[in-house]
Amino acid sequence: MRFYELEKTDISNLNDGDLRELVARLCEAELAQQGVGPVCVLWGGAQEAADGGLDVHVKNTGHLKSPGFVPRANVGFQVKKNSMSKSACTKEMLDKAGLPKEVISELAENDGAYIIVSGKDDCSEKMLIERVSGMRAAVAGLVDKGNFLVDFYGRDRLLAWLRMYPGVALWVRSRLGKPLTGWKPFGRWAQTPIDKDDKFLSDN
Repeated sequence: MRFYELEKTDISNLNDGDLRELVARLCEAELAQQGVGPVCVLWGGAQEAADGGLDVHVKNTGHLKSPGFVPRANVGFQVKKNSMSKSACTKEMLDKAGLPKEVISELAENDGAYIIVSGKDDCSEKMLIERVSGMRAAVAGLVDKGNFLVDFYGRDRLLAWLRMYPGVALWVRSRLGKPLTGWKPFGRWAQTPIDKDDKFLSDN
């Protein structure tokens, strides 16, 4: 039923604010599946407001039974509509002095994770490895980096995440002006009474 599914280009067509909200809603949906309330997902405020380096912050969820796209109890997401190269990923994680941003250091201290999300990139395995390598370079000097996880989600991985939660996909469709209307499941569309024969008319 692929005609029901969203495409990678749909992810790219979301504006900055909607892309950030998509990540937040996906986090809430995944945590709800594990019995964790949405209070652990912080993401409010204006899109252009200073955020210290995090657009969505999953905070203090406790033990996660089945870590997935939210891999740790403390995760910071930085959401970008544009493409992010290896060097751009490194730069995004550093402050003006060339040191890891304070929020990233705090995540590392708590054995958390930091994930950059791009609504443009569609990564091959090599491209993904390069971007993650750039992110690791940014935190190479951190004392507490041992159990710190960094990752990169392009629109391909966002779409895979989105397929798991049809309710969030319907919200995305509404934001894109592509709602599912008028569709009905397979059934007795001819409205023939149940006890009557509704074969198609045939003629030799």
